Parts: sequence; C-alpha cells; structure tokens
Amino acid sequence: MTEIIPVLLPILFFFLFIGLFIALFLYQRKRERERTEQIQATAPMLGWQFIKTAPFNWIPNLEKFSLFNSGHGKSIRNMLYGEVNAVKAALFDYTYVTGSGKNRTTHNQTVVYFEPRDLNVPFFSLRPENALHKLATVFGYQDIDFGNRPLFSSKYLLRGADEQAIRNTFTDALLTFCETNQGLSVDGGGNQLFVFRSGQRAAPHELQGFMNSVLPLTNLFTRRW
Repeated sequence: MTEIIPVLLPILFFFLFIGLFIALFLYQRKRERERTEQIQATAPMLGWQFIKTAPFNWIPNLEKFSLFNSGHGKSIRNMLYGEVNAVKAALFDYTYVTGSGKNRTTHNQTVVYFEPRDLNVPFFSLRPENALHKLATVFGYQDIDFGNRPLFSSKYLLRGADEQAIRNTFTDALLTFCETNQGLSVDGGGNQLFVFRSGQRAAPHELQGFMNSVLPLTNLFTRRW
C-alpha cells in the first residue's frame, strides 16, 4: 500500500487541479451572468436600452481611438444606451487581451461613451502617466505638457497628431477637471468621447454615478477649436 501512494499522489494532484480550475471557471461564469442580469435591470431605471453583446460596428470609428487599437479578443458587452441631458450616450464593459500563454493578460474596463451633437475636437488620447511613460518621453515619446499646469503635466500623458489643436482644446477648466478627477482615461475625436478607468469595471450599482461624474466633460469639450 505504501508503495502505491507515491504513484497515486501525482494523479490525485492532477485531478485536484482540474477540479479547482473547473470550480473557478463556473464561479466566474456565474459572477458574469449575475453582473449581466444586474446591469440589464438598471436599464429601465435610466430609461435606456440594453444589449448583452454589441457588434463592434455599433459605435462608428472605433478603429480611430487608442483604446480599441490594443490587443486582441475584443468584446463589447452589457451595453446600456440612450440619452442624458440631450446627449447620445452609452455605458458598456469592454474587454481585450494582450499577450498569449503565460504572458496573457485580460483587460476589463467600464467605458462611458458620449456623442454630443455640437462636439468637434481633434483626435487625442489621455492616460494617467506612469514611470514607463516618463522614461519613454526622455527618448522622444510624445507627451503634451502644459508649463503653467505642473500637476496635470505630472499626472497625465496626453498625445495626438495635431498638438496645437489639442492644446487649444484643453482649456483651464478642462485641465482643472482632469486634475480633480485623477486616474481618468479619455479618448476623443470629432464628436465622440470615450471615458474610462483603465482595468477597472464599475459595479452595476455604480454605473449611473460613474456616468454622472464624467458627464461635465461634454460641456468642457463642446464647441472647442
């Protein structure tokens, strides 16, 4: 009997690992199903519509924005859409994958989308600045800074092809909003704005609050340049 145990141990550990993997998979699937159900339940409260899985062309021009040009395995799920303050808007879970195998990373974030009728901004990408960004700028990586706003310049990486138009767009009021709401990421261009916190999904009960917290951006950007 004692001779059999060493032979059985690897097999037992293998089946234990498989069992844990299956249990985790089922748990995650259950949580995702519950999230979908909870978000769907908020749609009537907002007076909005719900789509469980949205086609990638549901929102036009996604390929022009930095967020949607990263990784693979992209999906838009749990979308709520309607209008807020006469502005076309949507909320959705956006997922994409970078790397593969052991280096595979799945990125999930809640994205707020605004499409104000009178918006017209140059294409830009705004991200919280990290140490890697700061190092890259030493070697010429673009970062549009504002000399009179050291806090904004130290906290954010701002990029885009038309630097002067972007500088004209980022007024003092807009810079102040970004400084007050640190950690936001924003992609914009034309009459489209995408706002999110990279790698963070809002809980279903937080969705309306998150949208309301970034709604002022529609006025701060409107009618610039």
